[in-house]
Amino acid sequence: MAGVGKELQNIVFDQKFITDTSSRIAETADRAVFDASAWDDFVEQLGGALPGTCIMLQRFNLRRNRVDYDRVLNIDPDDEASYRQYYCSLNPWVQPMRSVPSGTVMVSERDCPSGSFSHTEFYDWLPAELRAGAAIILEASGDNLAAVGVHYGVNRAGNYDQPVSELLRGIARPLLRSVEAARLFERTLDRERSAAAIVSRSGDIACVIDDRLRVVEANALAESEFQRRKVLSTRAGKFCVLASDINAWLADTLRLLAADLEPDATTRVFFAHGAHQIAVARLPAGSGFRNPFSGSPLFLLIVRNLSVPSEAGTMAALTTAFGLTPAEQRLCEALLLGHSTKEAADMLGIASETARQRLKAIFQKTDTRRQSELIALLGRLL
Repeated sequence: MAGVGKELQNIVFDQKFITDTSSRIAETADRAVFDASAWDDFVEQLGGALPGTCIMLQRFNLRRNRVDYDRVLNIDPDDEASYRQYYCSLNPWVQPMRSVPSGTVMVSERDCPSGSFSHTEFYDWLPAELRAGAAIILEASGDNLAAVGVHYGVNRAGNYDQPVSELLRGIARPLLRSVEAARLFERTLDRERSAAAIVSRSGDIACVIDDRLRVVEANALAESEFQRRKVLSTRAGKFCVLASDINAWLADTLRLLAADLEPDATTRVFFAHGAHQIAVARLPAGSGFRNPFSGSPLFLLIVRNLSVPSEAGTMAALTTAFGLTPAEQRLCEALLLGHSTKEAADMLGIASETARQRLKAIFQKTDTRRQSELIALLGRLL
């Protein structure tokens, strides 16, 4: 196939070009299974193979109506920012793309031409050089839509559509293979992290859940409580507290933590066959291998019965339960010894104001309001 268009005039889009380019991209995609930065290299490679086009690798969260991940090339940063902040929720290409199987290559001027939505706010915003293109659908699930798009102006569609779509079909298989391999690898790491997070919590009810309350891992006490259904239960695989106000609070807290926002509190006390305290903390990625197609974030939940004497615990264990920083942990230890805030500050070599600010943060994390409440709480748990 002869080269076409001003920028592509020196490229021959024959089978050799597609095979050679696909091979190079397949090597990069294989590396992306273990190194998420390789997706940046992939975008650069695709842009180098198709000069004069705009490249977008994006994952759109359909449940939250937002872009969770993107890597772009040859797109104005202001246009990218405005798309992420607002216009992604108006994108009329989302519906046709989410309705086809993964691996499908779509061509906009054939499947959903921009002229068909020229009366919309999205079209008015859409830069002229992005109004046509082709894309591989990498994921089209109930929650997410991921695609690699190659964009260009409508005036170039007649020359660009065929060679671009042929190249995308050539690289679809290695990309899909790498996406699935990355997911499998990450699920293995998630199971290992989940088991490690609860292994030391033998004296507490502990489990790991995702942001939709689905239970990933649970210790023996949690499994027992799920069976007893007096304090906790699972419904369709989802964690549930048998206290009317806690489930709504927990769902809202997970939503905020998943969006990297700070909730008002990460612990609550509730009453169901006695007094209990629930604490939630987001598990860090830890592996360094998080990729554009990551699953849901994971959270550690710890439930402690405050109505009965607890097993001996450690402040280090409470650090995990309440999400305390090492500095906050040291301040708690000093206060538990009976020292005032000023005395604790002197012991730790920090300013009194710094100690007061840390104490405020501890109050928020432990859902307490006064130092006496905090000491009483820690005394029950240790």
